[in-house]
Amino acid sequence: MSLHPRAYPRLALLLGLLFLMLAPPAAADGPLVVTVSSEDETQALEEGLEQALVRLAGLRSEPVLALVDEMLEARDDAGWIAALERRQQVDDGAYRLEFDRFRLRTALRDAGVPALLGERPALLVWAVHDAGGQRDLLGDTVDGPGVLAALGDLAEARDMPLLFPLGDLQDRRAAQPSDIVGGVTEPLVEAARRYEADGVLLLHVRETAGGAEARVIAVHDAREYRSSARGESPAAAAREAVAIGLDQVGESLARVAAEPEWLRLGFAGIQGYGAFERLRAELTRLQAVEAARLDSLAGDSVVLQVRTGLDRDDLVDLLRGSGFARAEVPDATVEADAWLSRP
Repeated sequence: MSLHPRAYPRLALLLGLLFLMLAPPAAADGPLVVTVSSEDETQALEEGLEQALVRLAGLRSEPVLALVDEMLEARDDAGWIAALERRQQVDDGAYRLEFDRFRLRTALRDAGVPALLGERPALLVWAVHDAGGQRDLLGDTVDGPGVLAALGDLAEARDMPLLFPLGDLQDRRAAQPSDIVGGVTEPLVEAARRYEADGVLLLHVRETAGGAEARVIAVHDAREYRSSARGESPAAAAREAVAIGLDQVGESLARVAAEPEWLRLGFAGIQGYGAFERLRAELTRLQAVEAARLDSLAGDSVVLQVRTGLDRDDLVDLLRGSGFARAEVPDATVEADAWLSRP
């Protein structure tokens, strides 16, 4: 019996969904890899575990540091931390360590450590390098003494999206170095809309006789956070000051996840295998979602079972902050705890 032509797209979607359910976990759920420079293996493990937990939590906080100590102390007794690591010395004084993301997230949750559970805010860095009376607006074409390169490394280590301006004529008209140095945030927040940023970081790096000093004003969700640091170089001072600013922003957004449960979420307007694949990948990238699996199909909609440590309302609010919108129930016969769509 031959299929009706309209049945082929639906059959392809069903086969694709079956493949996704049987496929191995995505790379985003794979091991978390860090490289630590240290001459001592024990110190390398301690620093690597701290980096891994800070990256998953989204901030360096006292609860995160306390958890590092607790896990290292329990290692000899329980041996379970050894199961999280695969150590390999890759060079003299350098170690490559692999950690199990799921088990580290579970450790954060069980210890009640606040973490960034949703999509992390993308902040645009307006930076000025100040040396010898000359002030330069930094961007893709001008990075001065490697300041933006150092912040790119920080963004990767923290898994926090930092955006950098092009530094072209349009930016130079909109962002004046005097505004960044003086902390005038309003025009810089407006100029950042070009990059679809969630907020801005105003960074002023000044070279001094003994090194450099950096001052940061972070603006997110109409709130300002201020930080500063000194360093041996402009790049080192900028990295430390921005790291403190990111911690301040993260602290205001962090939540404590509860024991995960399964919720049924409906998503309207999901047409085709590609759209479903992107949706599932997007959800599993969120720290608040441990897993997402197919529940049912209904026309141009899909219902997923989502394993999360948030209750329904908190998860819906988090997803709305990540770009989703509440949606009307497309089919009264299909049950879900909430319906969402892309605006």
